Amino acid sequence: MTLMVQTFKIAIAMAVLFGVGLIISNVGPIASASDQETANKQLDEALKSLDSGDNAGAEGDLIEANSTLAEGQAKTEVGDAITALQAGNITGAQMEIEAAQGLLGN
Repeated sequence: MTLMVQTFKIAIAMAVLFGVGLIISNVGPIASASDQETANKQLDEALKSLDSGDNAGAEGDLIEANSTLAEGQAKTEVGDAITALQAGNITGAQMEIEAAQGLLGN
């Protein structure tokens, strides 16, 4: 009887530890609302810089937004905007910025 109880205790302990391990392994970087708000402001500034012809300023704003964002589709869009801007594709950069803002809820 004692052996059976200890076997059940071990089985339960393993199940709990395995479950906690799964929960911890599935937690990824989560952007806080303030990070998203900051990134949105930086993206707004990047668009204003592009509208005024300040490509270097826009690139700086995009790099800041990229460093603020957690991994995800919005960060990918910002990275694509930086690439487009560096290639001289202003319209493409604007489209990527707007896509990122849409994903961030702006």
